[in-house]
Amino acid sequence: MSRIARVFARHNQMADVAEADQPPRRLRLHRRFRDLACGDQVELDDTGEQVARQLERDNVLVRRDGFGRRKVIAANIDCVWIVIAPEPAPSRNLIDRFLVAILNLPARPRLLVNKQDTGSADPPEWLEAYRGLELDPLFVSARTGYGLDDLAAAAAGQTNILVGQSGVGKSSLVAALLEQYGIADAIAPATDDLAASGEGRHTTVTAQWYPLANGGAWIDSPGVRDFTPEIPSLDTLERGFPDIAERGDQCRFRDCRHQREPGCAVLAAIAAGELPAARLQAWHDLAAEIPTQARARG
Repeated sequence: MSRIARVFARHNQMADVAEADQPPRRLRLHRRFRDLACGDQVELDDTGEQVARQLERDNVLVRRDGFGRRKVIAANIDCVWIVIAPEPAPSRNLIDRFLVAILNLPARPRLLVNKQDTGSADPPEWLEAYRGLELDPLFVSARTGYGLDDLAAAAAGQTNILVGQSGVGKSSLVAALLEQYGIADAIAPATDDLAASGEGRHTTVTAQWYPLANGGAWIDSPGVRDFTPEIPSLDTLERGFPDIAERGDQCRFRDCRHQREPGCAVLAAIAAGELPAARLQAWHDLAAEIPTQARARG
């Protein structure tokens, strides 16, 4: 009889895996499982002490490191919550980069605005740039519990991952959910305060799975200061910028790069205030990385 388990966390050549209704156990991995990640499902051998087979994934969230190497973050994700907060200040460029990865999984992107300790504030004006992408921002506070009911309801029955800058409170949100809603068989993650510099300390060092009592799960991921999505082609990039791709279909030239070409519908949309110039700049920045990533893969 097959023994199916879930990967709760990956630690170099070890992994925390758990069978249904069982606590996780740490197992040593064979080197052929080098990209096994949090959220993966595996089949164990008869003893339950070794991973025998990695099951097929629905999707996998990856990034490229500073050397162009592929790094797997987590697998089998339904919804990616991009967490921002008043402090550290949100990075629109980081949001644009996350969206490329998320929309190519595919998975649903959502925006989570943490540290709303006095209640929901008006959305930042720059969020209007993402209105057509249906990020449906939720305003919450891990410290006071504000908005956690709405967050728990939105997350129920699916696999959710929190991504974002260091210090925005991802681990604090998971800890608050654990305390308030009794997420099954989980240990609250460690949290830390913001450093004196205003930048968050990296308290989460690997993606960690926390199963929900009502089905589904949260994945807490390490904080980042930058994020490079995997972009093998221009088609991949365009899926991450549906607002630009939609207008690009109306350009005079089929191979328009939205720079200085006559009849460029994207530039016209920017001139008319229908599309922010920052979105196009992010598109150009990532387009320039495609050849570099291709060489790294080669």
